Amino acid sequence: MNYLDRDLVSVPYEGSAAVQQPLQNLLRTALGVVRRGWRKIALGALLGLLVAAGIGYSLTPLYRASAEISIDPRRLSVLSTKDERKRQEPVFDPARVDSLMESARSDRTVRAVVTALKLDDDPEFNGTRTGLLDGVKAWFGAEADAPTPEARFEAAVESVGSRFSAARIDNTFVFEARFLAETPRQAARVANGFAQAFLDEQVGANSETSAQAAGWLKARLDEVGAQAAKADSAVVAFKREHNIAVADGKSIDELALTAIGSLLTEAVGNTATAKAKLDRVEAVNAQAPPDLAVADALTNEVITKLRQQYLDTNQRVADLVARFGADHPLVQRLRADAETTLGSIRSELKRIEEVYRSDLAIAQSREAALRQNLAQQFARTSDIGQNQVKLQQLESTARTTRQAYEDYAQRYIQAVQQQSFPVSEARVITEASPPTKKFSPKRTLLMALGLVGGGLIGLFAAVAAEFSDQSLRTRRDIVSAFGCHCLGYIPSTAADARMGGRLRRGAPGRLALDHVLHNPFSIEAETLRTVKVAADLAREEEGARVIGVVSCLPDEGKTMVAANLAHLIAQNGARVLLIDGDLRKAELTEALAPDARTGIDGVLFGGADLADAVRTSANPRLDLLPARTGLAQRDGHEILGSRAMRDLLAEAERDYDYVVVDLPPILSVVDARAMAPLLDGVVLVVEWGATSREVVADALRSAPALHDRLLGIVLNKVAMPHLPRYGDQGHAYAPARIGA
Repeated sequence: MNYLDRDLVSVPYEGSAAVQQPLQNLLRTALGVVRRGWRKIALGALLGLLVAAGIGYSLTPLYRASAEISIDPRRLSVLSTKDERKRQEPVFDPARVDSLMESARSDRTVRAVVTALKLDDDPEFNGTRTGLLDGVKAWFGAEADAPTPEARFEAAVESVGSRFSAARIDNTFVFEARFLAETPRQAARVANGFAQAFLDEQVGANSETSAQAAGWLKARLDEVGAQAAKADSAVVAFKREHNIAVADGKSIDELALTAIGSLLTEAVGNTATAKAKLDRVEAVNAQAPPDLAVADALTNEVITKLRQQYLDTNQRVADLVARFGADHPLVQRLRADAETTLGSIRSELKRIEEVYRSDLAIAQSREAALRQNLAQQFARTSDIGQNQVKLQQLESTARTTRQAYEDYAQRYIQAVQQQSFPVSEARVITEASPPTKKFSPKRTLLMALGLVGGGLIGLFAAVAAEFSDQSLRTRRDIVSAFGCHCLGYIPSTAADARMGGRLRRGAPGRLALDHVLHNPFSIEAETLRTVKVAADLAREEEGARVIGVVSCLPDEGKTMVAANLAHLIAQNGARVLLIDGDLRKAELTEALAPDARTGIDGVLFGGADLADAVRTSANPRLDLLPARTGLAQRDGHEILGSRAMRDLLAEAERDYDYVVVDLPPILSVVDARAMAPLLDGVVLVVEWGATSREVVADALRSAPALHDRLLGIVLNKVAMPHLPRYGDQGHAYAPARIGA
């Protein structure tokens, strides 16, 4: 008869989608949470909407105006030349725009705007506007003193600074100067004031920078000028001291050495030319006869004329020989003339040879003289080499210092020009105009956020309530938590409420205790039939079934369940003995046999017969064995677990088919645990939505014998209209009315 794992581990519900379809089960659970907590969600959404609407309509509308400012570093080079602007082309750095935006938001700029526009006199910004709290303080005589001008100014600075913002436009070098005010005109006015104050600040900063640079450059220029003059004086003094003359940046000795070298080079060339001419003439003169072609190459008019005469004579000789023969006198005379002309040519070549020999001697002499002068000049130049090196060092220092002086002078002039012509790299490209629509509050968006936020808070409250609710509400809860059967539901009806009240007041309450007799096809009747079937299946052998009806805590409805179960079984034709085993309260006796003088005590300890002690109900097959309240003075567990109680049940099994025992709550007293070994099955009644899982688990752990004999759990006081919210249904199945 072990229907429940003693360790109370969770047993999966085989037919549920929790195992087969986790995602579907998760969605079903989420929808169930929303379905059960929709009131919280709706209430949260409504409250969020109301709060957002209240805030939206209580806030003062604000308008935002924007002025657009462009950043162009090339404007700073307006005084530079074209080449300088090209050489100094600025590199656009996005961080530069961010830095300038921070400058526009600086406290210095805000103070400049407040001062320029006299915003410290405007109640919108200076904090002098009175509100509801100020009116309450004035009513109670706690009116604050008027703020000082300094306090109004500081309040205006704080208020104006908090309403101003600067934002870059996408990836451009343009940013917007934005301002929020209560009127469109004021918003545009202050936004333009910020733009102008920012430009003035940039111009002032550039002018201040130029002035500082000009002052520093002037001091540096004077210092470098003095150093340049000193360096020039050192060069002049050194030249004078060492008798160094300089022309075109070079000393006279260097120039003389260079000139002698050039002349020597020319003299060497002339000597070589003269020598070549002389050698050629000597070669010609050594020939017999001389080579007249070479002789003609010499640029000499005499030789040229004689050569032509010689050639003409030979031509005439050749003609005459052809006509008169070689021995003709005329031929002989002309040949003598040709020899005479040839001798004249030789004489002229000799004379030219002597001339060339003289020219060679002169060239050699001049070359030797230049070589001697060059050696002397080189020796003199070497003697003054150290002084020349020192002079070059002094001149280099003088040139460097002079160049630095000229650079500083140029930069100083440029700084003075920029100081006298202040310009900023920023400019306003779009002035702010009064906006036509308010910027805040955005009531629609605020109310939408309030609605969504309130709904989320309500959903959170619903989820929190869901997770904090450990009560049992469905068959699935019982199966998953304890792994036992859920025998069914007992709805919460007006009859149940009347029953509970009458039992507490001592009224008979028969209407509730025999409810199933009047509603045989109700949900509770089907539940009790399920209990009977479970009891029948639990004991297969012949004999009466002893069924204990118990609860974990008081007032869970176990007495009503026990009475109706007994009525249902008796109605089906079986003989039933209903025993009031709750010796502390005896509510069953109080409701059905309040005038009983004997009962279970008489049978157990007074020697009375069972037949004399029982009270027969309206159904002759149902008897009640009452319990007098005087028994509460004795230990109930000693009574219910005694041998006499075992004998009483054995006697009842001979006369009855079923014995139903109304037992006290498990966690309140130990009586039910004491009687557990005498029972064939136990029905545990749990109040729907009230008794937690932990309480039921504790009760079953504390009573292992009841645990072993547990037929199942009956959920009592079920709010049937709410049951579908938890994913379960409970419907009566009644026969159709014929002729209806």
